[in-house]
Amino acid sequence: MVGVGAHIRPKSSFEGYNRVHAGAYFCGEIGYASYIGSKSVVIGKIGRFCSIAEDVHFLTKTHPVKGFVSTHPVFYSLKKQCGITYTGEQKFEEEPLYNGETFSIIVGNDVYIGYGAIIIGPCSIGDGAVIAAGSVVTKDVEPYAIVGGNPARLIKYRFEQDDIEFLCGSVKWWNRDIKWIESHSEYMESLDRVKELFKQNPEEDLK
Repeated sequence: MVGVGAHIRPKSSFEGYNRVHAGAYFCGEIGYASYIGSKSVVIGKIGRFCSIAEDVHFLTKTHPVKGFVSTHPVFYSLKKQCGITYTGEQKFEEEPLYNGETFSIIVGNDVYIGYGAIIIGPCSIGDGAVIAAGSVVTKDVEPYAIVGGNPARLIKYRFEQDDIEFLCGSVKWWNRDIKWIESHSEYMESLDRVKELFKQNPEEDLK
């Protein structure tokens, strides 16, 4: 569902049950059941079951701050942002990608990004991470980390390290069949219940 005044760039892809709220802008790929809050600007690859709040901004373009005397694109860019350029070649990568990915910002699965956060690419946000409201993310965020501040720093992890390895290893519930996720939804309220589920059932029975 697309809200009033929202803008979706051509060739963007939606896996299903997604929502882009009023006044938001989206360009990229978005996984199942993920949504984008109103007035947010999101450019990147978003995993499944992600919650992106209102007024979140993904910044994917940059200007040179070292080496070049001026930061103005008229000296290094062919894109003519102001209508002119003084160069005959592209001298600076304005939209750096993340490790060769299609987008400069990659968001994992089950990620929550709070109100007013700014994500500056290139970077990756790991599965299960939480970005506190108003944070400015300037580098990779590890799975299940909670980060906050400007620049964003680690506050704590949502779970112990062995539990994180368990969730990101043998479980990866977000990759399972949607019918399986729905039928086991009550387990999501407790890590202990998820552990018990996987202890009682061999991997092949959980597909």
